[in-house]
Amino acid sequence: MKIQYLGHASFRIISDMGTTIVTDPYKADMVGFAMTPVRCDAVTVSHHHGDHDCMDGILGDPAILDRAGECTADDIAIESLSSFHDDARGAKRGKNLVFTFAADGLRVVHMGDIGCFDASLASRIRGCDVLMIPVGGTFTVDARGAKQYVDAVRPGIVIPMHYRSAEHHFDVDGVDKFLSLFDADAVYDAGTTLCIDDRPEPPTRVAVMTRFVD
Repeated sequence: MKIQYLGHASFRIISDMGTTIVTDPYKADMVGFAMTPVRCDAVTVSHHHGDHDCMDGILGDPAILDRAGECTADDIAIESLSSFHDDARGAKRGKNLVFTFAADGLRVVHMGDIGCFDASLASRIRGCDVLMIPVGGTFTVDARGAKQYVDAVRPGIVIPMHYRSAEHHFDVDGVDKFLSLFDADAVYDAGTTLCIDDRPEPPTRVAVMTRFVD
């Protein structure tokens, strides 16, 4: 499996068979930079805000998945779990979908704009191989809230997302607060593309990714 970071909360997941999923594509003028145009078989949308559901950078005619439930895209089994975008059961920002992707003997979880800790949700995704989680706060869980999920879920690899970069318009924290909660030797630079051939062994490692530009 390959995972490419497209920026903000968007990733391209590519199975060994070539099936391709894009998560949460974003609007350039809302985030601060354009997503590189990509083709895919399906797009997952955690919620309908412009920084998570913009199809401007999506080529072709993929399926759009924006509801809770289960389905498959060729060799990738997909499940979406309902959650909340805030700590008030959706009263502030509405609902959020957490997507799980199973392929090539791996399970990848994309948390969308998760806004609070949910022990039941953490239990359902516990032991996943890759956890993509927002860490910037303000609109999502912050660094400590994200670390609470990591401690409960115990993924093989965690990829931080939805944090402030030099290009961002968003008033959220950078990634450093989250990284400071881990031992330095657990954090590594994964570049633009993370290739996973086998299930990662514990303990959890933090993969900091660079935005893929084609």
